[in-house]
Amino acid sequence: MATPNIKRKRLIDKSLPPKIESYIPESRLFMQLQALERKLDTKIVRKRLEVQEALGKPVFKKRVLRIFVSNLAANQDSSSSVMSNTEADAPSWTLRVEGRLVDPPGVQQKTRAPAHKFSEFLNAMTVEMDRSTELYGENTVQWRRGVGVAEVDGFEIKRRGDEDVRTRIMLDLRTATDRFNVNPPLLRELLDIRGPITKATFIMKLWQYIKLNGLQDSDDPDQIRCDAGLLQVFNMPVISFTAIPQMLQTCLVRPDPLIIEYTVRVHAGEYHMAQYAFDVEVELEDYSPVTAGPLATIQARNRDLASIDDQLATQMQEIHNARGKRDFLRNFAEDPVAFIHRWIDNQTKDLEVILGDRRHALEAAIGAIMAGEESGTSGDAEAAKWLKDSALYNEAWASEAVIHYLG
Repeated sequence: MATPNIKRKRLIDKSLPPKIESYIPESRLFMQLQALERKLDTKIVRKRLEVQEALGKPVFKKRVLRIFVSNLAANQDSSSSVMSNTEADAPSWTLRVEGRLVDPPGVQQKTRAPAHKFSEFLNAMTVEMDRSTELYGENTVQWRRGVGVAEVDGFEIKRRGDEDVRTRIMLDLRTATDRFNVNPPLLRELLDIRGPITKATFIMKLWQYIKLNGLQDSDDPDQIRCDAGLLQVFNMPVISFTAIPQMLQTCLVRPDPLIIEYTVRVHAGEYHMAQYAFDVEVELEDYSPVTAGPLATIQARNRDLASIDDQLATQMQEIHNARGKRDFLRNFAEDPVAFIHRWIDNQTKDLEVILGDRRHALEAAIGAIMAGEESGTSGDAEAAKWLKDSALYNEAWASEAVIHYLG
């Protein structure tokens, strides 16, 4: 049976009573040390959370993704017909779009990271074919990332045809952090932005521009007084910091897809490849423990310290329990009779508190008889009631309970 995780009170949490300062003036130093220790604990916890947050954020490294486009041609002789009834005899072609990561310089085979699939770096891919829709039907093929879809090293599109086909391949690249293009060209020039950036980077550059040009209102720091450039972008003389997140919706747009123009060739051979390969910079999460440095061991050390604290609390609790048992047995050994009487009195008082009775049953019976004699009335009925209740201690289980408690 699993025991609940009970928060134990450690000795460091104990404090002296406030009145003790009047009797022992030196205790004020102890209280000051406690206050200093609480401040130190607060700073340690805050720094620990900051370190844990930094460790929890993934570290990304940039790699080069090389994309290859090629095609295969089959049954392209003069005797084959596009309208052939069998798929095997009809002239056809297969478009291939493949990609792989380029190993950085100096990486050997033994230290090479696990291979990544090409589809891991794509959100979607669309291929548009420039040919007759009446003869060949739909000329657009689209792939989108879905849940539970297996990753692949490349894509193949097979179609019938005995003529060269111009294709337009649009790749929506997938990045580890969401990146956007800054829509107003003037804003890009003001903030010196080149290429897609993240929202955090955009806000940081905007804040740097505001501080550099002194646009923050001295009376109300939340208000930004736009200069001539920002006035043309936002069309407002004054903007608030709280309104900047709403402006991101209009200033930041998704980056354009990567477009590759390729012509499928079906003559002069069965295999054709694009003249160039296309290199794209992508981001990968870095799992190397070297990049983490000494921070990588902080979490493990924190777990070890927490385990040691729990062991100390458990040992201290066992010491307190052992001391209580020792005091119990020592008092019983010094004077067993007096100890039994004190123990019965304590148990009786506890029972009276539980049952709501404030007086011992025998004392209550005697008091009822004396009250009846003083008033001239008979208190036998009430006394009998109290005596009946006090007979509970004459049962056989009472002595057995004492033996079990002392054992």
